[in-house]
Amino acid sequence: MSPGVVTITSVLGNGQAIGSGIVLDTKGDILTNAHVIAGARQVQVTLGTGQTVTATLVGSNSAADLAVIRISVPASSLHPVTLGNSDGVQVGDTVYAIGSPFGLSGTLTEGIVSNLNQGGAVSTGASVSGLLQTDAAINPGNSGGPLVNAAGQVIGINNSIESPVNGNVGVGFAIPINQVKQLLPALEGGSNL
Repeated sequence: MSPGVVTITSVLGNGQAIGSGIVLDTKGDILTNAHVIAGARQVQVTLGTGQTVTATLVGSNSAADLAVIRISVPASSLHPVTLGNSDGVQVGDTVYAIGSPFGLSGTLTEGIVSNLNQGGAVSTGASVSGLLQTDAAINPGNSGGPLVNAAGQVIGINNSIESPVNGNVGVGFAIPINQVKQLLPALEGGSNL
């Protein structure tokens, strides 16, 4: 799973922001959160091999906090992840969050699904429903990375945390992958909402 998870660096006017993403296909499409790349002058993707390339925006949906970016590298450098089925997720299921918290790429944390169908504000400020809640450690930099089940399938895209200290306190949220799948055709087709 880890080779299919990338680090995303957004170059902003006043510095940079770090996030994560997943490789969707061998064309170079990468899925991440819209807030990870919002306002970026340039978006750079670092693959598991350490290679860093510049990405272009394909499509974005800020209300759903999802975006697809594209990189141009040989197909052999890309390792697409397997998208699972979030409808079968149950409270207590073991899950893993993979990403680049605080810029530490390839970090894996373990936890369980703590609750289902949670509502709240995603990191763009939009209000969404149906979020998966997990106690797997999610910290700044995990956004856009996968929440993975025990079979190694992506069941959610890590999005936000509920924390008074802007760090993990055991309440993280992921967008269910079945919601993501419904939006992927528009995002990959260049839709920007």
